[in-house]
Amino acid sequence: MLRVSDQTRDHVLRIGREEFGGCSADETLRRLIDEHWKSMAITAVREYRESDPQGWSDYLAQVDDLAGADAPIGDQWA
Repeated sequence: MLRVSDQTRDHVLRIGREEFGGCSADETLRRLIDEHWKSMAITAVREYRESDPQGWSDYLAQVDDLAGADAPIGDQWA
């Protein structure tokens, strides 16, 4: 159980109705939490890129190397 004011409950229900196609309060809160997490992750990556340009460049080079790895696609046992 989550205790919230009537105003907060109504606000969550309105967001669910208007923004998420009629979702329940539970689903609305889950979606808002997911959106918050994504926003925090984007902010962290942006801050890393700006505060450590060399580290960011090294990271991109490593990602590029891994993207070119020769690995089979799919399960060989299937």
